[in-house]
Amino acid sequence: MASFPSFASTGTLKLEPDSTKHSTVSLLTRKSPSISYPKSQTSTPSESLNFQESLSVITETSCYVPLLQECIERTSFSGAQNFHSHIIKTGTHQDVFVMTFLVNVYAKCGSMENAQKVFNKLPRRNVVAWTTLMTGYVHNDQSDVAISVFQEMLEFGSFPTNYTLGIALNACSAINSVELGKQIHGYSIKYHIDHDTSVGNSLCSLYSKCANLDSAIKAFLNIGEKNVVSWTAVICACGDNSKALKGLRFFTEMLADNVEPNEFTLTSVLSMCCTMLSLSFGVQVHCLSIKLGYEPNLRIRNSIMYLYLRCGRFGEALRLFNGMEDMSLVTMNSIIAGYGEMMELAKDDLSAYCNGTEALNVFSKLNNSGFKPDIYSFSSILTVCSKMFALEQGEQVHAQTLKTGHLSDMIVGTALVNMYNKCGSIERASKAFREMSARTLISWTSMIAAFAQNGQTQQALQLFEDMRLMGVRPNQVTFVGVLSACAHAGMVNQALGYFETMQKDFKIKPVMDHYSCLIDMFVRLGLLNEAFVVIKKMDFPPNEYIWSLLLAGCKRDGNPELGFYVAEKLLELKPKNTETCLLLLNIYKSADRWEDVSKVQELMKEKRLKMLMDWSWISIHDKVYSFKPDERQAYGAEMYDYLDQLLDKAKSLVGYQSLESFELLEVEEEGKTLPSNVQHSEKLAVAFGLLNMPNAAPVRIIKNISMCRGCHNFMKAISSLNAREIIIRDSKRLHKFVNGQCSCGDYGGLL
Repeated sequence: MASFPSFASTGTLKLEPDSTKHSTVSLLTRKSPSISYPKSQTSTPSESLNFQESLSVITETSCYVPLLQECIERTSFSGAQNFHSHIIKTGTHQDVFVMTFLVNVYAKCGSMENAQKVFNKLPRRNVVAWTTLMTGYVHNDQSDVAISVFQEMLEFGSFPTNYTLGIALNACSAINSVELGKQIHGYSIKYHIDHDTSVGNSLCSLYSKCANLDSAIKAFLNIGEKNVVSWTAVICACGDNSKALKGLRFFTEMLADNVEPNEFTLTSVLSMCCTMLSLSFGVQVHCLSIKLGYEPNLRIRNSIMYLYLRCGRFGEALRLFNGMEDMSLVTMNSIIAGYGEMMELAKDDLSAYCNGTEALNVFSKLNNSGFKPDIYSFSSILTVCSKMFALEQGEQVHAQTLKTGHLSDMIVGTALVNMYNKCGSIERASKAFREMSARTLISWTSMIAAFAQNGQTQQALQLFEDMRLMGVRPNQVTFVGVLSACAHAGMVNQALGYFETMQKDFKIKPVMDHYSCLIDMFVRLGLLNEAFVVIKKMDFPPNEYIWSLLLAGCKRDGNPELGFYVAEKLLELKPKNTETCLLLLNIYKSADRWEDVSKVQELMKEKRLKMLMDWSWISIHDKVYSFKPDERQAYGAEMYDYLDQLLDKAKSLVGYQSLESFELLEVEEEGKTLPSNVQHSEKLAVAFGLLNMPNAAPVRIIKNISMCRGCHNFMKAISSLNAREIIIRDSKRLHKFVNGQCSCGDYGGLL
């Protein structure tokens, strides 16, 4: 008999059975039941079998098979034990077929210990028995043990079949052992079974999981008779390796080959439609799923719903969601994440807030429906809270993560840090970061960016050094946070040093955001020529943001020569941002360059850019109050009297001067002009907040456009006079006013 060596110290495996002394047994002659393997051994009284009645009718060994099959269907571990006892009592344990089937039963009931014991006592072991045991270990998440069984089988001298090799390849895929998989692939080629369907399907999945898409596709193309599993494997391989378009092409070829897709094919294709935002293709897949009778399938409905959400077809998604009688946690998570997506696509902040409120309602429904939120539920809802500026709701979610034990998860912890940061509570963000049991690069980067955005430069830089000491390698985004921190503090030498370190030590090529930070720093310091030198050194043309930043600096510092040059560069880009166009209008109007004013106005007409509609809103006790400059009667005289008092105090005590201009703001009625005593919307909102919120509570406001310099100075004054924390998030950044200072480092001076 031929020798079958064990794994060598290098992890290689020799597959050389003696085919002359061992006959091949094909597993394809038996159909393996397509029943999932549970992780626990369960058997309820209502599902118990009538063992006495069943055992009394057994007249031959073949009678055990349907009874054992019923144990599988009911996942009845206790039933299997009872039949096992009877098999031993009657002496049937000498029947290899029955005992091999019992191995399968124990495996599918989640008891691999019992399956192994039965296998060890088999009177003789054929390839079916070995393969059954291997399959059990793979399906019970013990693929490393399955590989050991495969090794033992080869040493025993049993000849593997195509199905055995398929299971072995699945085990390799589960433990990412591509080298062993390649050896098995080589064996299949040597013995001319690489064209087999089960082997080819497993090879395709293995190479896909190991990020070798080309080999996965070759394995698929080499399959002699492709079935729906083959097509699904290659389609999933494309999706898992970021080649969604190629996956959709394989799907169309599959349909042209008259192969009917199953639910796994359809969900994979719908997922790729989401990745590509291909609504038209997804709608056709939706129609196909209805035609094939998959409309009630929950997995497919979830995938279709999420596609509609990602593509902005919110009405269709809601109709699917509301029409679902049965829901899963995935359904709830999808709709919450979808509402989060809709917040990004909303036409204004108030619409985004309404979408966020709906997401909170679904999360509440999730908690009341018996489902337990998972890490995706918590990370999605925390992201929604951060977009809503909803600190109170975020704190409640934080408490729930503590109660359920999910706070230790890195995804949830990072989402919590971001939520507190974007709601203006850097102290709590820092505390949440310190309490994380483990941190990823994203966690470190998020906290560094949070410190930078809140003007805490030293903390940001110290955290960056701590990260490096921990052996975490920074990426492009990390250095954006570091350079932004330096820009806030005007630390020129440190910023240039980090910029050089990024390129020399970490081989990171600068991108637009890195240059933006340097230019922002120089513009803040009034070093416009230095900022312009940085622009000229860039390897790519500057974008609209960089030119508008430099133009704002020229306007502030009175540098018309450079300002008009920058303005021309901006016009060449045909800016799509209304505020950028208005900055150009201001520059040209102040210099009486009316021809250029006409150019900008024509550009705005061409791009369909309207004048700005100024409004702000504030949430108090889950109720939203919105403010516009021309709605003087909306909230009564008391608020306006109080605002007048605040303005008088600011003027008399700190020398505040109003700098508002309304000429560039749109009013709802054509020809209507605003009264001279009208104030910008954020002033109305802060006055209302100070009147209606507890004395110690921070005032949080969202504004739809950038705050002007005058309002920025006013908020600084009020935060000092009233000893109140005022947090305003405008279209550009977060401003946190405390004791007369703003976290933006007086970026407002550029407005």
